[in-house]
Amino acid sequence: MTLVNELALRQVMLPRSPASVIENIRDFMIADVDGQFAGCGALAITWTDIAEVRSLAVEPTMQKHGIGRILVDALVEDAKRLGIPRLFAFTYVPGFFAKMGFTICEHEQLPHKVFNDCTHCPKFLACDEIAMTRVLDAKASPSKFFAKPQRAIPLPQRTPQFTPPVLEKPAKNGN
Repeated sequence: MTLVNELALRQVMLPRSPASVIENIRDFMIADVDGQFAGCGALAITWTDIAEVRSLAVEPTMQKHGIGRILVDALVEDAKRLGIPRLFAFTYVPGFFAKMGFTICEHEQLPHKVFNDCTHCPKFLACDEIAMTRVLDAKASPSKFFAKPQRAIPLPQRTPQFTPPVLEKPAKNGN
């Protein structure tokens, strides 16, 4: 959180409150180099077919070494594992996200983000972040339905990875 807020002071990203980080801690991945914190990023699921790459930050002394790319690649793999066909990001660094396969879009194309998060942002009426999207699986859902509530969009079907152990009934003793 310290890194994210330090970068926010430099107008590189928006700040995060401690409560926001704690509430969303399971969304985060961290990168370390030789046991030292190098950066972080989060995958926040927004709807059945879209998730946000957010709070992507790399320690300034460790930038330009591929750590941001490694974090985004890991977040993309997590999204694919979850069956999320499209990602988006709001950023002040569109060049980096363009290298990662994202393209610029209009904020209006992301109504769930705007409704859920943007309306609470101090920059809501004067947003200067750039909205970008990346399609991971164009066949999963027609693009005109992305991030829009539709009754016709089914949830992805998954086979659980975890199989609970079978519990045996205790043997009855003569008592």
